[in-house]
Amino acid sequence: MSVDMWPSGAAMTTLHTFSDACLSHDLRGHRQPDVQKENAPRLKAALTAITKLLGTPIQPWDPGSHSERTEYGFEDFPDSDPDLLDSWYMFEVPRRTEWLLRMTPRDAPRYEAETSAPVDFVEVSIDERVIGYLWAAENADAAGYEPRTPAGHLAIDAAADWLAYLSQAKRRGLSSREALREATRWKGTERSGTVAPGSLHRASSPEDVQDLSGREWL
Repeated sequence: MSVDMWPSGAAMTTLHTFSDACLSHDLRGHRQPDVQKENAPRLKAALTAITKLLGTPIQPWDPGSHSERTEYGFEDFPDSDPDLLDSWYMFEVPRRTEWLLRMTPRDAPRYEAETSAPVDFVEVSIDERVIGYLWAAENADAAGYEPRTPAGHLAIDAAADWLAYLSQAKRRGLSSREALREATRWKGTERSGTVAPGSLHRASSPEDVQDLSGREWL
């Protein structure tokens, strides 16, 4: 909480809180009814007490990416648009994808990062621990690497090598699927890890691979 006061006598009290502590879903889209049940009333009570103490009504800020602001806390987006509740897909995945792409020069050759086509994917591992997934579209020139979230920084660090590998494959004129097949024979680096033998799988879209990569840091 912060209080700003001016010589004129005007004052502003600001309460900073986090919406995922008071909503039915956290910022990764997981349901948390028990958390909401316990914390939402606490926030409402605090805001009510502040209103009574200062004698002025609460002024909610503009709506945000994950919730609506109200005089007494936060509210979920309308159920008529439930996709907005899954902020992991709506915000976290695009932000992570954009960040990963910055690991290669802007003018470097790249496969498309998105496709609605089915994809083949393989597991990338270091010391038999899966750290990510390399995928390529079935009938489109798209490919990418998805870090496995529970693997932490190992997965992110490996992304630089795999994205560089895909860029070089694109420069050599390989299709995305040819690049994936070649990756199964690549010795990799100490940082990148290697493709786990016999780990080729099929998914209906890259979104399935993103979901497989996990939402939680362990």
